[in-house]
Amino acid sequence: MRKIPAFIACCIALFIALTARSQDGQPPVFFQSIDVSAYKGASFTVECWMYAEREENNSGTALMALGYDQQTQVSTAIGKLSMEDFKAGEWNRLKVSGKIDKRTQSLYIGALYSGKARFFFDDMKLFINKKEVPVKNAGFEEADLGAWKFINQPSAVKVAVTDQQVHGDKQALSIDASGIVSLTYGNNEKTGKYAMINGNRIYYEEYGEGEPLLLLHGALESIVHYEKQIPALSKSFRVIAVDTRGHGKSTADTTRLTYELYADDMYKLLNELKLDSVNILGWSDGGITGLILAMRHPEKVKKLAAMGANLCPDTTALYGWLIDTVKNQIKVLETQHTPVSEFAIRVNRSMLEEPHIDPQALKAIRCPVLVMAGEHDMIKEAHTRLIAASIPGAELVIFRNASHYAPSEIPDEFNKQVEVFFKKP
Repeated sequence: MRKIPAFIACCIALFIALTARSQDGQPPVFFQSIDVSAYKGASFTVECWMYAEREENNSGTALMALGYDQQTQVSTAIGKLSMEDFKAGEWNRLKVSGKIDKRTQSLYIGALYSGKARFFFDDMKLFINKKEVPVKNAGFEEADLGAWKFINQPSAVKVAVTDQQVHGDKQALSIDASGIVSLTYGNNEKTGKYAMINGNRIYYEEYGEGEPLLLLHGALESIVHYEKQIPALSKSFRVIAVDTRGHGKSTADTTRLTYELYADDMYKLLNELKLDSVNILGWSDGGITGLILAMRHPEKVKKLAAMGANLCPDTTALYGWLIDTVKNQIKVLETQHTPVSEFAIRVNRSMLEEPHIDPQALKAIRCPVLVMAGEHDMIKEAHTRLIAASIPGAELVIFRNASHYAPSEIPDEFNKQVEVFFKKP
């Protein structure tokens, strides 16, 4: 199977935000590709029945439907999380609907999940213009699951067909994630601490010794997303991994979210930790925060490595499908009325409105900077190159065969680039 660039990019961020914790930077997914080239512009609905034996309250699953034009993702739809109206001890009906983009050749239908639980799926159906379209092994009656693709599956997860819990005929799909061991990063009682910054409790964890290295994550993510960097980087640096306000275990007040606000939080955290100058690794929104810190507080930034950052929120920097996806996510979130969904709305809106950094302003940065992105990033390559060209002496790395999630997809290559950069005299 070909590698899917930037797979379920924004869906992942939304799903992780609402389930609070994932076992990986990208949650496990199963899906099937359906040829929909004859249905351009048509309405569709994906339905499935799900039964879950949950061991954690934050476990959940959601249906998804991704539109692809060969190598390019052109649309995204994610259904309501099972945890929202989940009925224990019975089968729950899941549904996601949308419209087939005129560019779409294939629709990837399936589900993603997170948390410690045993999930059962049965009777996956696709309707286009209210007429059922065939899905291979839709009821999981065949023992051979070759029609379905499974990615990001942790080694502790067991996937099989079963007759223990069945909604349709004789079998259903069983995904047993009950044996997953929760990660330490992002919830480490031994090293985790809080600092009161701008009226909020900002959570951070420290690992290793050496020059301080501040890790800044992306939107609707947390410390856990650096799980593949912390072990490697903490061998050479004093790693300080932070949950941005409102993310992970950090709190947030009602102040409007901006990247300047995030940068001010980090500036004051560094003062609280009595750190005069640090190296910074920022991923996505964390990269934007790092750029602003380097411009506004140059004395605090020794070196900066920014992965997948952008200077503006429009189509000069981002692909149109990404902007549409964020807007659609907001619509979904607005129906949920929970504290977590309300914060996710604030973050998504900030991504549509921010940042606004003049490329000329980057010339004020005087520290060494490494600008990075994936070949299949959600940030346009021309925009990434503009950032690098605007910073005096900046280095540029485009990771081939990787996406916006290069730190998770190719951790060895990514970590090596970052380590070499920070260790340069």
